[in-house]
Amino acid sequence: MKKALSTALLAMAGLAASLSAQDPVALVIRVQGEVMVRHGGGAAEPVSVGEQMFVGDDLSPTDGSRAILITRTGAQQIVTEPTTMVEPRGAGNPDMFTRAMSTLVQAAATDASTGGRQGMIRPIPGQSTLVSPRNSLLVMDGRPTFQWTATPDQTYDLMIRRVGAAGRPAIFEIGPDTTFTLPEGEDLEFGASYVWTVFVGGRRGGRPIPEQEFRVMSIEESVDMQDYLDEIAVFGLDPMTDGLFLTVVAYRDMGLFYDAADALDTVEGQASLSAELYLLKGEILAELGQEEAARAAFDKADELMR
Repeated sequence: MKKALSTALLAMAGLAASLSAQDPVALVIRVQGEVMVRHGGGAAEPVSVGEQMFVGDDLSPTDGSRAILITRTGAQQIVTEPTTMVEPRGAGNPDMFTRAMSTLVQAAATDASTGGRQGMIRPIPGQSTLVSPRNSLLVMDGRPTFQWTATPDQTYDLMIRRVGAAGRPAIFEIGPDTTFTLPEGEDLEFGASYVWTVFVGGRRGGRPIPEQEFRVMSIEESVDMQDYLDEIAVFGLDPMTDGLFLTVVAYRDMGLFYDAADALDTVEGQASLSAELYLLKGEILAELGQEEAARAAFDKADELMR
């Protein structure tokens, strides 16, 4: 599947260098209520999270609505009344804007052809498949939730072992459920890699599913993640509400694709997404092995770019 790139995204290839008048002056990071936008005097349409704003664009919120923007000079701009975009004034810290735009550029430049990729979830009817965590991806929580697809009328035992460690693996009797969160006191080690599997029908005489591997975030990575969330808070935004789009960027850049997907679902539940954000969603879902959902996100991006 071909992923189209907007002219604006192509212009951001040299983002770390100087920005010209043809480049976006701001990025929409949250929309509450109904906010309309006119790009270059065109027809008014609802503005989307992740949409780029250029000089001369008009934003028009209805009563009680607002859009939150981050400008390329590193300022927060809250739009609650009709506003025409101008060159941002003042000097702030543009790193957050640059990071967000760079992430969108990388997602848009990623090969969208997921067919045949290793690590994709391709369930066989009537047989269980490990869903998450998988593909050697990073998880934030030391007590992750494991998920797999069901085999009719079966119970399951879950086995997990640390890569390279001696000793017996940990085994948990699950019963008929297809999700399991490690109990308190069974936390995994920071920075360690693990493999896991499920025995369909129990470990005594049951059939194991091919193993999957994942890694738990290290203490150093956790500190880096918290530092960036603190930056969002210093910027004047709650990382879990108004600044959630920026948190998605941080999760994705840290390799926390599961957390990025969950956060992006929340953003999408609150407002429409731009084409660029659907490209990012497709990239994230492809990393998780969710091929059909990734293709749907890429298709949505193509539709919005037409």
